[in-house]
Amino acid sequence: MPARLALLTKAFEQLNLPHEVYQTRAPLDGRNKAREICERDPNCAGIIGMGGDGTIQEIVDGMHAAFPQGKIAVPLGIFPAGSGNDFVMTQADGKKNALARYKKKNLPQAAQLFAQTVQENRTRSIDLPVANGTAYMNIGNIGLDARIVRNALDYKERWGRYAYVAAVYKSIAQHSNVPLTVEVSGEVIDDGFTLVAVCNGQYYGGGLHIAPHARIDSGKIVLCLVRGMSRPKTMLIFPSLMMAQHHRLKTVSFIECDEVKITLHGDNEVLCLDGNLYPQQTGQSIHFTLRPGALDIFV
Repeated sequence: MPARLALLTKAFEQLNLPHEVYQTRAPLDGRNKAREICERDPNCAGIIGMGGDGTIQEIVDGMHAAFPQGKIAVPLGIFPAGSGNDFVMTQADGKKNALARYKKKNLPQAAQLFAQTVQENRTRSIDLPVANGTAYMNIGNIGLDARIVRNALDYKERWGRYAYVAAVYKSIAQHSNVPLTVEVSGEVIDDGFTLVAVCNGQYYGGGLHIAPHARIDSGKIVLCLVRGMSRPKTMLIFPSLMMAQHHRLKTVSFIECDEVKITLHGDNEVLCLDGNLYPQQTGQSIHFTLRPGALDIFV
């Protein structure tokens, strides 16, 4: 992070772009700072988020809070510096393009190009999904994948960079399907689900291609439903996701929609929004909606 920040700051200075640097210190700090900036100076040139998907989710939720209706007046720039950076993969038209652009040896050039984009104010409008009033950029999910994120946080101090792998094994070993009621497009689906993902972008989990047909400016949510699978069969879901072949599984279906309501039954769970976790209690409903074209991002 310090090296990337130094490169981007240098690129801004070379183009005489005025800027202020603020480093977050605690959870929700990014959300609060972004909201403060938007409310204090709605005509500012933009907010640049440097970090992973979770950091960007906090920032965009703060911008959503400042402008809850209509167009968000302040554009957003994303310079990735996290472990996953999944939203940028969709923005760059593919995982391969994103990895090449932000490869370590290419970072100086990437910083210069990014600064030029800001200077020239090159933006595109994208949709903004919202879950029970909380905005996110990429993917909201509940079930096995969200449990993995929760378990990885528990293992992070002990296992370091292997925490996610350890969390996958634990989550599969303890897997039980999540009883949900899904209300979408006039249909009510009561079933046990291995996972449900509400997608604006295409990738999550460090490049798993969960929603290949999702578009961030289509005005539609892509709902990915994975019906209940046994523990042994859940071992199939991640290799198939890596190869974008999960659509071939009989338990997997996709629905394009404007909104979706998910009600949780059984045990308490966690909702994952771009890697950030939000506890959910049994009986609670999560209402996903979309703000079409609400946010401009630098491209």
